[in-house]
Amino acid sequence: MYEFGFASNLIIWIYGINQLNTFKMRILIKYISIVALIFMAAGCTKNFTDFNTNPYQITDTSLTQKFNNIGGFFKQLQMNIYLYDGLQTDENLTGDAFAQYMVPPTPFAGNVNNVTYYYVWYGDQWNNSYNNTMSVILYYKKKGYDVTYPQFYAWANLLKIFTMQRTTDYYGPIIYSNYGSTASEVDYDSQHDIYYSFFSELDRIVDTLSNYVNSTSFKNFDLAYSGNVKNWIKVANSLRLRLAIRISKVDPAKAKTEAEKAISQTYGVIESNDDNFNIYSQQGHALGMISIDWGDTRMSATMESVLKGYNDPRMPKYFQPATTTSAPAGDYKGIRQGIDIKSKDTYEDYSPVGTMFYAKPNKLQIMTAAEVYLLRAEGVLRGWNMGGQTAQQYYEAGVKASFDQYILGGFNTYIADATSKFADYVDTHNSGNSFSATSNVTIAWNESLTNEQKLEKIITQKWIAEFPDGIEAWAEFRRTGYPKLEPVKVNYSGGAINTADFVRRVIYPDSEYQTNPDAVAKAAATLTGTNGISGDKGGSRVWWDTAGPNF
Repeated sequence: MYEFGFASNLIIWIYGINQLNTFKMRILIKYISIVALIFMAAGCTKNFTDFNTNPYQITDTSLTQKFNNIGGFFKQLQMNIYLYDGLQTDENLTGDAFAQYMVPPTPFAGNVNNVTYYYVWYGDQWNNSYNNTMSVILYYKKKGYDVTYPQFYAWANLLKIFTMQRTTDYYGPIIYSNYGSTASEVDYDSQHDIYYSFFSELDRIVDTLSNYVNSTSFKNFDLAYSGNVKNWIKVANSLRLRLAIRISKVDPAKAKTEAEKAISQTYGVIESNDDNFNIYSQQGHALGMISIDWGDTRMSATMESVLKGYNDPRMPKYFQPATTTSAPAGDYKGIRQGIDIKSKDTYEDYSPVGTMFYAKPNKLQIMTAAEVYLLRAEGVLRGWNMGGQTAQQYYEAGVKASFDQYILGGFNTYIADATSKFADYVDTHNSGNSFSATSNVTIAWNESLTNEQKLEKIITQKWIAEFPDGIEAWAEFRRTGYPKLEPVKVNYSGGAINTADFVRRVIYPDSEYQTNPDAVAKAAATLTGTNGISGDKGGSRVWWDTAGPNF
């Protein structure tokens, strides 16, 4: 309690005077202590503030002037989109593996884990989303910051949508509109309603931020754009486009409306690598620690097949050569997802991530010009107005943006390559894990192809460009079926995931069954899949994940 501060300090000062212990000093101490107690009793009088104010502490007034009273949470909100803490279980052993970006050489839990379709890690995305993002938004709302600091509240909600989009795509129905309810059971929102809410929120966010384009209030808390509000509006529009494409098969009319709204908004979408949404992390990138320090993640066999087959110059940026003696010197080797691994040392010599992930500070990639151009290319295929260029022009602009992002040459040769295809994969430790190329899709655009064939080109290049964001790449694979991945060899799901259909979602955390059982049961009952799979299983499909052709 602050009211005891003066009296306590007085007593400490008394006993510190050379630790005098004469009779007179003890009497002096006795009487001064009585005076101190009087001050303590008077702690709530009109002199309370004078006695208890630290002249060196930050005052509420100074906090307000510098926006620290609301801005302090924003670094957390930004870092929580693509996690630094928890990246291994939440991203690397889930989305990265399911997208077949990276695979662990480590046989965690006796090799019976997420990678072999037995869920061991499935609660971190949920816990981080609610503890580190939704709780902050609720706090801001209760403090009335939506009224007193509308620009900050809009920015916070934009960051929230990035996180919660990943969460709903991860699980399906989640708690959203009812978050913060004190009811004994908190109902989940359907994914349809969540996406529609995202679009409505983005309307308000863009309208609000458009009133603050010349403001510098974000500057001290912005890990991406140094406070440039116009860039945040571009990010909001780009996110709207991503969300629109995500629902294009299940709700095409709404998707078209939202996609065209994103493109036509005054500040447009991300079109330059200078505008890429990257979170600058002073801690570095956790993948460097996971892969290089711990040796717990390696290139996937699919990544090897695609990048080698295309002679893709992004290979040495993303990964380092293997050290295995059973492969040619300087070769890159990947591990097939879902195989029988007896010990870590079997595949630890395969390719770790590139050294760019080991640098400090580092960039956590959230959304790039490459992705946005490739989204627009697909939009044109669907007959949407994406700004006046052709699908081919947007496709090639997307690939070029990815090359330019890593300062790579050779784009003109690469984009004109009409013969290179995925390469066959050879496991140098166990030939039983080898497989033939999963696709014959080439790089160069061919206008005579069907829209389905063109989409395979677009999504394959998006899959390459989005590395290392496995959660987003996995979502696009589930939506489209591209790029064509190789099924797992070992499936420990017990029938909850069909090998040929791949894994479709993450199961709900145990904590929900313990604290919110009726609500989670109702949400699970809405989930259905193929091959008779339904309910809270990895083989059930989320709302936008529909089987069948894309057109």
